[in-house]
Amino acid sequence: MISKLSQRLAALLFIATLSGCGAGGGAALLAGVGSGGTGLVAGIVTGFGSVIIDGSRYPDASASYDVTGDSSAAQAISRTQVGIGERAEVDTDASGNATAVHIVPEVIGVVSAISAPTNSLTVAGTRVVVNASDPTLPITVYDGYTQFSDIQVNDRVEVHGLPHTDALGSYVAATRIELKPSVCTGGCPVRVSGTVSKLSPNATSFSLGDLTVNVGATTTITPAGQSLANGERVSAFSSAPLSGTGMNADAIAIRKLSTSASAVGTLRLSGEIGNYVSNASFSVHGVSVNASAATLSPASLSLANEVDVIVAGSFDPATNVLTATSVSQYDSDTIQAELHGTVSNFVSAANFQVRGVLVDASTASFTGGSSANLQNNAYVEIHGRVSNNVVLASTVNIQSVQGATDGSVGDLRGVVSNFNATSNAFTLTLDNENGSQIQAVLAASPFFVGGTRADLINGKYVSLNAALVGGQWQVDTVTFMLASAPSGGGEGMGGQDMHREMEGVISQLSGNTCSVNGITVDFSAATISGGQPANGAQVQVYGTMSGSGSAMSLIASKLEIDD
Repeated sequence: MISKLSQRLAALLFIATLSGCGAGGGAALLAGVGSGGTGLVAGIVTGFGSVIIDGSRYPDASASYDVTGDSSAAQAISRTQVGIGERAEVDTDASGNATAVHIVPEVIGVVSAISAPTNSLTVAGTRVVVNASDPTLPITVYDGYTQFSDIQVNDRVEVHGLPHTDALGSYVAATRIELKPSVCTGGCPVRVSGTVSKLSPNATSFSLGDLTVNVGATTTITPAGQSLANGERVSAFSSAPLSGTGMNADAIAIRKLSTSASAVGTLRLSGEIGNYVSNASFSVHGVSVNASAATLSPASLSLANEVDVIVAGSFDPATNVLTATSVSQYDSDTIQAELHGTVSNFVSAANFQVRGVLVDASTASFTGGSSANLQNNAYVEIHGRVSNNVVLASTVNIQSVQGATDGSVGDLRGVVSNFNATSNAFTLTLDNENGSQIQAVLAASPFFVGGTRADLINGKYVSLNAALVGGQWQVDTVTFMLASAPSGGGEGMGGQDMHREMEGVISQLSGNTCSVNGITVDFSAATISGGQPANGAQVQVYGTMSGSGSAMSLIASKLEIDD
């Protein structure tokens, strides 16, 4: 999901490390191995403050981020645009730090059918199955919806997940479903991943589930020099909507390692076991695995087809073989959501965000303070479980921004002063924490939301996504606040001021009301900029809270569309 971001460089970026591994028309599976990195992690995002993949942390203070979704090639994004439940492929260095994070959705398209009894839906010809409670799979996260039953036929969605197979055939085990705008300039693009079948003799068409993909003279196939074949896993992209059950593909990425990759490194991979012959011979997500000498967890784990696992070891891309040292059964009860960072978009203890993730801490146990200390800029560590569109916090540890350690990442809200146009360094006076100050500097290619670099001047009220490096906060993203200045009473539980500003996805649009982050927004008297409200649109909204508890709503005075 790409917000309206201005970057010093071009907004669209063909990622060199990806194209070197054959990503060009769409990120190839395991793109990082062989591109200079020493390791790769491929799995599901389960937290932030570092990027956390399937419960394991990889510091991301210096990592680049990109997504291959609504465009044929990888597009640079801010780390603020990554959400829990997304499928990520992370390049790591020798110390286990993330150097690049690649986000690759499985499907982007229109919902054509929904089956409530089977918790499934069809998107662009692809069967998608959601999971609310099975601990042997990741729990499905929603963005723009509060639950599965909110999804409607003809909604346009982005689906992240794991390829699975059952008696009915192949499907995507959804880890995240995002509502997207259904109206796009020039038509809405479509992306579908799956296994090639029914390849025509001249390779001009094939099937992905119920979808027929047409391959034309101008269709780009990557990696270069490779050909389509039945049984290959691919990601097909079209810049135009589907025509019935057919796609005219602009680009097709064969989702396997490039034959030119030669570096041996480490690999940690999650997914469903397939092609099981023995513990020495099976596959996970297209990678051949030899786990004959691996430690199994639990010790009683019996490896077999259709069992979801996390497997780690040494990977040789030349042979596509992962020699596993460990194989663990996936357990979403153990792999809980984990968030480290600063509170933003604070409404109440039951509704705030950390690293863009909606949190309900109304029943959490607190250390370092209480729910009364929750406010924007409060630095927290949160553990909990995903339930639909929110992390239900079980524990919250409240810390101080001033006590943050190197590598910490946070969203910091305050007023700019002492801006130096030469060094791009400045001071930010936080709008909470008793007006304490931090020192910040723009990163080499920062993103801007709601303004441009020229708007970053003294006196501006902004929110910064930044990483603490060497005692200075390095700013990845600057969001210009709709409010002209911080509200004097503060936005914490102890403050009396009821002005609030938040970012999120519009849903349940009806007349002059909608829902953002589970809060009803009345924008009948608001000044609207950036476009017109629509379901699936990214939005910033500022106004005054009214009511309490489940009846709480925001009476908006300003609303800005960020798509």
